[in-house]
Amino acid sequence: MGFTQSVVLGSCSFLLGMVFVCQVVDIPLLYMPVTDQAIENAYTFYGIWWESPGAVKALFHVALGLPLIALLVKLHKWNESAMFFDGSSIAMHLACIILYLTVHIQSLRTFLPESTTLTTYSILPTPPPREILPTESEKVEAVRVLSAANALVGLLTLGVIGMQVGQEYARRQEEKEQREIDRKIAVQTEGKKDQ
Repeated sequence: MGFTQSVVLGSCSFLLGMVFVCQVVDIPLLYMPVTDQAIENAYTFYGIWWESPGAVKALFHVALGLPLIALLVKLHKWNESAMFFDGSSIAMHLACIILYLTVHIQSLRTFLPESTTLTTYSILPTPPPREILPTESEKVEAVRVLSAANALVGLLTLGVIGMQVGQEYARRQEEKEQREIDRKIAVQTEGKKDQ
């Protein structure tokens, strides 16, 4: 297993761990009757992440961006394995990033107040001020949409990990078959020399 593949697997495992942590508040919102307590728990949980220091957010953004960079480096080989496994992984990871930018950020901005954490740098533009404050039903819908997006990100991240593990398995099988072919050729060559 190469360095770039280790970067992809490590970063995706970190993201998958984040999704599993979020399941503590997501499961009551998605798979059980929604209660006021479940909604308040979700507001509090996501509010903690929303107000986290800039270093925590930067770590998360690095973990989100590293797999894409590593997969593009791996795709540069441009062989069949890279086109199938790495190309599929890029598509799935891009879907994760798109979900994060379009669903996660917008949902958080809907049901949480503006962050009071001061950072010197942010990759996300500041949103325009809201003219109309969201209603309670819009906030509940936003937090439930965020929970569903977390489930999708988990599935996509599992897909990326599965593709990378499949690529490594295919590479090892190919090497094993090549050793077997080389061994048979060596045996045949030895047999011809003996005659």
